[in-house]
Amino acid sequence: MPRYAITEKAGRFVAGQNNTGVGTVLTLTAKQAEHELRLGTLRRLDVPQVTAEPETDEALAETLAAKESKSKKPSRIEPDLGADHATADDAG
Repeated sequence: MPRYAITEKAGRFVAGQNNTGVGTVLTLTAKQAEHELRLGTLRRLDVPQVTAEPETDEALAETLAAKESKSKKPSRIEPDLGADHATADDAG
């Protein structure tokens, strides 16, 4: 079963058990820990750590290119009013 550590946000009871202190390890099912994880009163211990940095320069370049392509907004298309419509410049 997964293991969880009690955080400083926890109250007197955590997942139906007495809070015996910050850092105390509890072995609970995912269902038992679900609500407490949402509240931030428990922290899962068995989760592998994910590195934040890409391993190679190519991976970094791909990550940046993907972010740029997602962040670009489509340009605003101005309607073609044609010659029949006067503009502020024409009102002279």
